[in-house]
Formats: sequence, structure tokens, C-alpha cells
Amino acid sequence: MIFSFLKNGIWIFVLAVLFCSCEYSASGSASEVSVLNWNLETFFDANFDGNEYSEFKNSKSGWSMEKYSARLKRLGDVLKKLDADIVVLEELEKKEQIYDIFNILSGGFDFAKSYKYGAFAASTDAPIGCAVISRFPLSDVRVHEIFSDSEGKMPSMRPIMQINVSIDGKNLCLFVNHWKSKSGGSEQSEVWRNAQEENLSRLMSVACAEGSSVLAAGDFNRDIGEFIHEKNGDFNVRLRGSDNLFVYSPWLERDFDERGSYWYKDRWERIDHFFSCGGAKIVSFEPQTNGEWADNEGKPRKYKVYNGYGYSDHLPIMCRVSF
Repeated sequence: MIFSFLKNGIWIFVLAVLFCSCEYSASGSASEVSVLNWNLETFFDANFDGNEYSEFKNSKSGWSMEKYSARLKRLGDVLKKLDADIVVLEELEKKEQIYDIFNILSGGFDFAKSYKYGAFAASTDAPIGCAVISRFPLSDVRVHEIFSDSEGKMPSMRPIMQINVSIDGKNLCLFVNHWKSKSGGSEQSEVWRNAQEENLSRLMSVACAEGSSVLAAGDFNRDIGEFIHEKNGDFNVRLRGSDNLFVYSPWLERDFDERGSYWYKDRWERIDHFFSCGGAKIVSFEPQTNGEWADNEGKPRKYKVYNGYGYSDHLPIMCRVSF
């Protein structure tokens, strides 16, 4: 049996730091915002807590405060350049790093565009989690984790984070995802991605039934070609699950020979996604390559601990959502 529940042991962190007395208005129009999603690739801080991946576990690995600070500055430079209203991040280590990001962004950034709100979630003792920073208020943060007693030993998996973003009197219901990777075998791990897809389908269906504008974002570790392509009006993907939920993916509006978001074994994969339903409509979408985080061929510059070079093995993806 597979179901989702709110787990007390999961970190939930919401902050609201006011930088100015007036609220930021959505860019473009009162009902349109830009959303950035980026898997940061094992973005650990400089404290050695013992649960880090081996290449970040201690000073002998070459990881240091100096390298963390340099990497943090590069992240801040990217976020300033891409200038999204809402930023979704995967593979951040802990909630305190949101403060680090806010601090690095506070210098030389348009005061009116400051990020005031943040949220972080990770399973207990997990080495990495997911985060959101936003120019708009965040509320009603929920964390949904899968539990299974019928599919054999369940691997460690990240929960789905659900957040309401309040924008000019309207709410955008945001679901943040980081699904099970294919490490250990694609076929062997498929059952867990299917379970996460079914869980997301159920959660989005409930939100849509309540009249919400809904957007799902994250690293799904599943190429768009592995989802069920089925047209239903403006929607082009049917999520697995009993709810028979149809959503829209902007990847399917692009040529499959074009750039993806993840370069693996000499080919592009489109595993980082935005899915919309309800009152939300994705009006533009693009993998981001116009910056130092991508090489001359548009491929992501993977981070290398030994020399502190690079950014991430994923490209940031960005969309505009109207609702």
C-alpha cells in the first residue's frame, strides 16, 4: 500500500524577512510570474555534519569554506542574472543556506526585487533537500512523503513540498519535486518514480478540484519521453494514477532534437520539468544557456570539488506562468 502523509520528522522551514514596506508586484502583469527551477548538484555547506556525500565529508576531500563561499557567490550571480520571481532549488543541504543565499543576493541587487520569503524541506537525516525562495509570500507549507509496505525495501526518497504563493491577491499552488534517481538500475527504481508520479497526480488533482492554479516543478529523474503523452484540450501529458489527471508540459512543444536540461552519456535528457493544470498556464519556457554555467555548446558546467570549478550538472530551466 502506498500513501502520502505529513511527517513530523521532516524539516519544514518558512521565513519571511521584510526588506521594504511595500509588496512586490508580479512582473509583466498582475497575474504572470517567472519561475526558475535548478538542481544545484550536491550544494553542501562548509560544515561537516557526517551525512554528506564522500567528496564533501571532510577537509581531506578538498571541500572548504573558501570553496563554499565561491560557489555561493556564483549561485548568487546566476540568480541575479536570471531574475526570476520564484526560484525552486534541488540538492541544497539545509535550511540555513537560504540565509546564505539571501545575504549573497543583498549586495548589488535591485532593492525592489529582493527575495523576502523562503521554504526548505528534507527527510530526516537526508543529506540534501529542496528549497524555494520567492518575492511573494509563501503560506500553507505541507510536506508529503511516500510510505510503502508492499514494494519491498523502500529506498530513501525526497518528499513532495506543497506551497501556496500569494501574488497580487491570487494564489499559485506550487509542488516541488525531486524524484528517485535511476542509480541502482533504471528498471529496478522505476516502481518508486511511478509511486511518486501517482502521489503527485493525486495531490495536483485535489488542488485543481479546489479551484487552484497549479504548477509542479523540479528534477523528476524521468525524461519527458517516459511520461504518457496524451492530448486533452490544451493538456498534453496524463500523469499515472487513479485520478487520470491531465497536465501541460512545455517540453512537448519543442523539437526533441533540441537541447534538454541534463547532459548524460553524450546525449540530452529532459528530466527537469514544469507541469501546469487548473488555472495556471505556462506561456513561455526555455532551458537557460546564456551564462557561465553553460559551455560554448550549451551543456551544463558540472561542479568539480577538487578545483572548485563549475556550477551544476543540470541547466536551470525557466518559465512564465499566467493565472
